[in-house]
Amino acid sequence: MILRKTPSLQLSRFRVILVEPKIPENIGATARLLENYDVGSGALVNPKVEFKTGKATYLATGPSIERLKSLPVYDALEGAVEGYTAVVGFTARAGNTRKLSIKLEDIGKKLKSKVALVFGREDYCLSKEETQVCTHLCALDTSTKFPALNLSHSVAVVLSNLFLQDHASRRGHFALSTTEQMAPMFDHLREMLVQVGYKGSGNPDRVLEKLKKIFQRSELTKQDIALLRGVYSKVIFNIEKA
Repeated sequence: MILRKTPSLQLSRFRVILVEPKIPENIGATARLLENYDVGSGALVNPKVEFKTGKATYLATGPSIERLKSLPVYDALEGAVEGYTAVVGFTARAGNTRKLSIKLEDIGKKLKSKVALVFGREDYCLSKEETQVCTHLCALDTSTKFPALNLSHSVAVVLSNLFLQDHASRRGHFALSTTEQMAPMFDHLREMLVQVGYKGSGNPDRVLEKLKKIFQRSELTKQDIALLRGVYSKVIFNIEKA
């Protein structure tokens, strides 16, 4: 038995739904993505191909095999979105009945409850009737020369974007510092300014305010702050020792 890890806070409220997929590899790849991004659940609407064995399993490896084989199947989209307060349909087609109403980068922050993410068929997306089930429609930005993405690639783009809306990089180097974390660095910087000769008539404070703006625009990480404070300490130490 494979133990499932607990879904992340951000994506546990999302469900990815594929409507009438007909390429098994797309279903397998999507199952893998559900695991990659700790998505709460997935579902299929009237799939046109076998997905629990064969080609779909080539792309769903490890724990995503279990996810693939447990995907619930519905006869219609209405059943798959039952219990979800927001239903976002992704479409590359335009028209009077397909007015876009939300941007990808706004989904995580504007839709706060349970959200279903609906992806249409490989060949002609969602039907008019299915878009009417959706509460929101969204399109992915791509080159106008060849705008249509592969189905599983579309799912990957959406989930990656949603994941990063609420997570720092797991590798740590994109974890930006907060204003609270920067405040002691500015105190330390002021101390260094005084030591190197910025004294009298509010001089260190005027310089500090200008330097603050530069640092605040620079999106410093916690590691950056530690490095800078190390430099300040070294400067202060050497001045005091002289």
